Amino acid sequence: MIRIFMGTLFTTAGTAHFLSPDRFAKIIPGFIPFKKFLALFSGALELIFGVLLLTNKVKNWQITGMQAFLWAVFPANIYMATHQEKLGLQHLPKWALILRLPLQWPMAKMLGQIKK
Repeated sequence: MIRIFMGTLFTTAGTAHFLSPDRFAKIIPGFIPFKKFLALFSGALELIFGVLLLTNKVKNWQITGMQAFLWAVFPANIYMATHQEKLGLQHLPKWALILRLPLQWPMAKMLGQIKK
């Protein structure tokens, strides 16, 4: 069940990167270059992760990569929470952006439960 949940989550997020790449590029902190490329690249990784999980073709080293990916994108989540107005995210409650931050930890932990 965790594998299906995480696979669906990654696939949905990855698809969203391709449907709105500019929206995802703008949440990348300002000091990081090549924002649109990184938004599309991270979306591609999420799609690959999602397909691997949904088809149950995932290996332990890939799960470790997925966990590392979750921590690699964490600065974008912090940037969203700290630059809400600048990013045009006033429609989202500030508390939701802040409560979203600690979600990386349980998601990484859930992926660890999939390891074979």
